[in-house]
Amino acid sequence: MKAQTEGAVPKPLHNPMKSSLQVLSKARWQQAAMLAAVLTLLFLAFYHLTGYPLTWYDEGSHLHVPKTLIRFGVYADYSSEGFRYYGPTVGIGPTVFLPIAAVFKVFGIGLLQARIVMALYMLAAAACFYRLARFFGGGVFAFLATALLVVSRGTAFLEYGRQVLGEVPGLFFLLAGLIVWFRAWEKPKTASLAAAGLLIGLSTVTKNQYLLVIAPALMIAWAANLLYYRSVPQRAILITGGVTALCYAAWQAYQVFYLGPATAGENFALLREGAAGAALVFSPALMKRSISELLSLKVFLGFLVPALGYGIFLSLPRSKDGLRWGVVFLLAVSNLVWYVTASISWIRYAFPGLAFASLFVARLFADLTGGFHLDWRGIVQRLRSGQPAAAEQALRVVLLGWLALMLVIPLGQNALNIIRPEFNAPQAMAAYMEQHVSQSALVETWEPEMGFLTDHNYHFPPPGLLYQAVSYIWLGQASPAENYHFVETEQPDYVLVGEFSRWVQLYPADFLRSHYTLETIIGGYELYARQK
Repeated sequence: MKAQTEGAVPKPLHNPMKSSLQVLSKARWQQAAMLAAVLTLLFLAFYHLTGYPLTWYDEGSHLHVPKTLIRFGVYADYSSEGFRYYGPTVGIGPTVFLPIAAVFKVFGIGLLQARIVMALYMLAAAACFYRLARFFGGGVFAFLATALLVVSRGTAFLEYGRQVLGEVPGLFFLLAGLIVWFRAWEKPKTASLAAAGLLIGLSTVTKNQYLLVIAPALMIAWAANLLYYRSVPQRAILITGGVTALCYAAWQAYQVFYLGPATAGENFALLREGAAGAALVFSPALMKRSISELLSLKVFLGFLVPALGYGIFLSLPRSKDGLRWGVVFLLAVSNLVWYVTASISWIRYAFPGLAFASLFVARLFADLTGGFHLDWRGIVQRLRSGQPAAAEQALRVVLLGWLALMLVIPLGQNALNIIRPEFNAPQAMAAYMEQHVSQSALVETWEPEMGFLTDHNYHFPPPGLLYQAVSYIWLGQASPAENYHFVETEQPDYVLVGEFSRWVQLYPADFLRSHYTLETIIGGYELYARQK
């Protein structure tokens, strides 16, 4: 027996102290990575907050409402002829306007103050997305899914989140509602289900587009649970869906009560025009453009379709987890199907779908790489010994490298845009007008950001003209200039031409040359003064 054991290689003993140190070291690395990610996100959220992106038409239009609320105590837009209780008041909801107005009340009116509110919404949305991702995987998975959401150029989370727009606040409320709802499935209490419905309903109040995402997803989820999953009581979906619908309906009813039936009717008429011109287009040419946008490298480096395909398999198990994946899959697909088939193919309209698609992209990479695990030592030893790396490990190297590119490239692009923003023409033109243009002079413009940046007496074209402009640009229909002649008939003191009005050729160049003098050009703005 002794002779047999002398030549044997002794089996290494398990060292619990070494194992504990390795676990502790791994935990510290994860904590350090999380801290670095949080600090990076804070930098991306707040640095040069008024310089990138430049304020523009949509943001300027939205900013009119909280400014008017603070200056005049009226929840409305404002033009030289008086208050407008339509247009931006239905573009996004009070969940955005009222917090900004509260900040204006305390700290004064300014773009920085408004965007700080939006940056806080963005941070809250990122935190909720991370928490939602924990339903579907561990901390590393949730971290990478959130990173994909934040940095992807396709979702444009940072770009939209730093502006006064409804996409990111709406996502925040939807994510918060899903977290409460998914948690309530374990013990479906009415209060929790109603709270989830209220939060999800607030997302539709924040931005109407979310209704197009949530309504079909909830209805299909209810039918799928009834016929296929049978994993949660039907009341768990019906109560949440019912409260969501009531929340949206209550806001619409309040607008009718507050604005009056006539003005509310104008708002609904504008919504119908907007649906016809931007939300229910059904143009084959625009469908082709939408598909090319989704297949482009800026959308998860081309992994969107494989990830959504994998999402089907994640949704198949007849369990609560399968139904959770199914709900998220329906939210993503309902938005993307509408974006491709019926929208004007503006990638911003695909924001909710691409945001939820981040979960499927992260899960696809997690499962293909064994939980983002790579045996570096084994690969190095095989290569040193002249052996090829194992096929599985080689595939993981390629996939993790692709995932790294998916994160690093857009992160660098976003950081560069924030660190080195372009010339701030809106602020420069606002400063010029403060110095050289009397506030009593009538200024015609279709650049609503200027109505926020200065207190001049602006006249803006009616909101309904916007949908004619959209049809002109995307569908090749008649120019809005054919139905708008304010400059020719009223001849205001000044005409401020910017990128938006120039884009749709709103103000006739020959008339401006004949009756106005070009006073200054700053960036994309041209200021014309009426000839005496």
